[in-house]
Amino acid sequence: MATLEVRNLQTSFFTKAGEVKAVDDVSFTVDRGQVLGLVGESGSGKTVTGFSIMGLVDAPGRVVGGQILFQGEDLVGVPPKRWQKLRGNQIAMVFQDPMSSLNPVKKVGKQITEVLTKRLGMTKQAANLRAAELIESVGIPDAEQQLTRFPMHLSGGMRQRVAIAIAMACEPKLLIADEPTTAVDVTIQAQILNLFKEIQRTSGTSILFITHDVGVVAQLADR
Repeated sequence: MATLEVRNLQTSFFTKAGEVKAVDDVSFTVDRGQVLGLVGESGSGKTVTGFSIMGLVDAPGRVVGGQILFQGEDLVGVPPKRWQKLRGNQIAMVFQDPMSSLNPVKKVGKQITEVLTKRLGMTKQAANLRAAELIESVGIPDAEQQLTRFPMHLSGGMRQRVAIAIAMACEPKLLIADEPTTAVDVTIQAQILNLFKEIQRTSGTSILFITHDVGVVAQLADR
C-alpha cells in the first residue's frame, strides 16, 4: 500500500468574483520511503496541494473533489479530532519560511520538548535528551547550547534545520517539504538536501518535496 495516494484532487477558493480553481484534477502516488518531487512555477497550486493534504486549507478555500488517501484512509472531510492525531504525528510539514512554524518568543528546546511531551507523552527529562538528539541529527553542533537559544538568534539555515527536527520528532510516515531550500544560499541548500536524503535513508519516511527548482528535484527525488 502506498503511503499517500492523491486522486483527482480539486481545491477551490470562493471569492466575490467567483470560484478560483487552485488545484484542478491532480493525481499522484508516494510510495513508502520514496521522495516525490512536485514541480511547478510560482502560483501553480503546489503549496495549496500540500495544504490540502495536511487539512490546512482555510476559508474561503476548500477541497471540493477527489480523494487524499493516507495509508488507505481518505482524509477529505475527516473531523478535527482525527486531524489532531494525524497532523504532526503521522503527517508533518516543513514550510518555506521556518519562522512561520517556529515561535519567535520560545526557546528552540522548549518548542521541541513540547512536541515530545504533548504528542508522545514523554517525561520532561526524556524529552530534553531526545531534543538534543534531534538537533544533532539535523547537523546542528553544540546541541545543548542551541536548545537554549531563540529562533531569532539562529541563521536561516539553522532555523530550517530546527523546523525539520520538529517535523521529524514524532517520526511521521509522510513529510511534506514546501520549498524548504528557497530562502537559503546555495551552500546551505546543498546541506539541507543532504539532510533530506539522510532522513529518507535512515527513517523510511515518504517525502513529498515541493519546489520550482528542477535542479533540486534532480538531486533529490526518485520521481
